[in-house]
Amino acid sequence: MEDRRVNVGIVGCGGLPQGVLLPCIAAIPELNLIATCDLDPGRAEMVANRYGAGTWTTDWRELLDINGLDGVMVVAPPAVHEEVGIAALERGLHLFIEKPPSMTAEGAMRLFRASRGRDLKTLVGTVQRHTPVCRMAKDITMRDDFGKPLLYQARYCTPGPGMRMDWGMNRESEDEMLHFFLLDHIIHHIDLTRFFMGEVEAVSAFRTRGVPDRYAFAANLKFKSGASGSLSCGFRAPSFDNNVVIYGDGPVAVEVTNWSRLEYRAENLPVGKGGYEDSTKVSWDGGISYQDGVMRPGYRTELSLWADGILSGTRCHADVEDAWRDMVVLETLLESLRVEEPREVEYGE
Repeated sequence: MEDRRVNVGIVGCGGLPQGVLLPCIAAIPELNLIATCDLDPGRAEMVANRYGAGTWTTDWRELLDINGLDGVMVVAPPAVHEEVGIAALERGLHLFIEKPPSMTAEGAMRLFRASRGRDLKTLVGTVQRHTPVCRMAKDITMRDDFGKPLLYQARYCTPGPGMRMDWGMNRESEDEMLHFFLLDHIIHHIDLTRFFMGEVEAVSAFRTRGVPDRYAFAANLKFKSGASGSLSCGFRAPSFDNNVVIYGDGPVAVEVTNWSRLEYRAENLPVGKGGYEDSTKVSWDGGISYQDGVMRPGYRTELSLWADGILSGTRCHADVEDAWRDMVVLETLLESLRVEEPREVEYGE
């Protein structure tokens, strides 16, 4: 593109866009917001005025037909992600879409198929892989001294969530609340698992029962690489607890906690004694509030990568293929929780 800027429109102007994504757009020189869309006309107009967009509308179809538009960001309720995303791709527009890409793996596959054969860049908002600590941890796992990944352990417990009213799900159903938890929260960890360890081959999961309104589960994971892992999750916890540890046969371990802290452990570090006595480790803490000028790290990075991908022609991750694979793992996990038996992950490509 001659002027090295990407003209974008945004579909959905609610809490996440206003709190995180729109400030990111304003902070990224390569992105230029030219249009906004929301069912609430006052909100669509307010956001357009605040961020200098020349056009606002309440109809996403009108937004997709605006002259000069290069890409669209779909951050409306998830029930419309698939429909709007496919329409954008069919109009030749680059696509950023919030997670989940669809309410089902089948819908995510339709979105992925719509992207095939088109020279368009897609990115799905599984933001956790873009945080500085996770990118640092990924770099560590790729080093020779890390060795082959042996074991993956993840834990995610959160005080929420309260189901949003615009998801079209039954708030009174424990099964649908659990499904919502996976779609809204755990899809991040599923994407992060694949980011660090590659494809998941099988899942065996069990759910805590008998404690109303306090849901938790644990899953064992088998990876195609031959490694194993586990994922423990719960909501309505007393505080936020987000943790990942990857062990390599170096022997090396890298641990990431709450989006912001990284700990590196290895035999040859000039600190501690190691073994059973204490830990040879170094730590890094990047803080959490307003990294890169926005609430929580990762959001500005993911949108910068999308813009760079459009301008340079390089593939973005996590794209709609990654998101489809995430959704297949998610539904396999949900089925294993339902029957309390192991399940193979079948992509059916």
